Amino acid sequence: MPQENLHKLNDLSAIARIAKRVFPSSSCSIERVEEGVSTFVYRIIHGRETFYLRILPEEGQSFAPEIAVHERLRALGVRVPEIIYFEHCEAQLQRSIMVVSEIKGKPLSQSPELNQSEQESIAREGGRDLARINSVLVEGFGWIARDDPHPGSLRGEHQMHSAFALEYWEADLAFLAEQFLPIDDIERLNLVRTRYASWLDIPQAHLAHGDLDATHIFQHEGHYSGIIDFGEIRGTSPWYDLGHFSMRDGERLPFRLTPALMHGYADLAPLPASIEQYICLESLLINVRALARSLRKRPLDRYTHHQIMVLNTDLETLLRS
Repeated sequence: MPQENLHKLNDLSAIARIAKRVFPSSSCSIERVEEGVSTFVYRIIHGRETFYLRILPEEGQSFAPEIAVHERLRALGVRVPEIIYFEHCEAQLQRSIMVVSEIKGKPLSQSPELNQSEQESIAREGGRDLARINSVLVEGFGWIARDDPHPGSLRGEHQMHSAFALEYWEADLAFLAEQFLPIDDIERLNLVRTRYASWLDIPQAHLAHGDLDATHIFQHEGHYSGIIDFGEIRGTSPWYDLGHFSMRDGERLPFRLTPALMHGYADLAPLPASIEQYICLESLLINVRALARSLRKRPLDRYTHHQIMVLNTDLETLLRS
């Protein structure tokens, strides 16, 4: 993104004018939230309530599909933020903006005061909401198109699931083979791709949160309060989010929450007999892409070491099945 555009999206005076338009009755306090990845995020405190202003960094893209997702999920009873305000293209920023309500509390990843049993109970409730999220159907696979300010449906980029799941496979393996993974692991990864090729023939895409881990499941005073951050939505297999959560599980907490998440999911949507293999396959496919992207930008760290450990565990599970 050009530097002048970046500066514009960091202009607090412009953000304050938007906040005044949304909340004209009284003044607000505003601060940048550094955790935002796919969007610029500002915390707005208005009276005793907290809201979040999100700005899409790309020109010509719209929050409209994401808003449609929020509204659909809230209608299904999923605890996600409420949409307070939306502009397809804000005049000064020339970007799409939205303001959402706060989900009370904090993420499971930052809740050391809760014991394992308490966290598992919250993750199980999150699993029920995840089943509702994944029940929404999408036309096509891959990233949800954001170029339509009035989307009639949610549209992915690819007609076939395999085109989405394997889009970068060859390039990513070639990169990882250069210095990060031994040739035996590369051969085992390609063996998994061959052995499970038919599992990628999925006729119908389902909505995925796209980035789900313990940082997105919130609790308030020891009770489940909701799921946040739908900036990575896409059309996928039904097991994508479970696979992504499994891949990240254990990064920040000393115990795994995937089993509890699965139990909650199964309360609403029956899981197939081979669900362990489905989750491992999704985790592996996501992991190869995530590892290659991360290691192109920065050296090995504790997170990528964790990913490599998970990759090997998934390989062992899939090849012994």
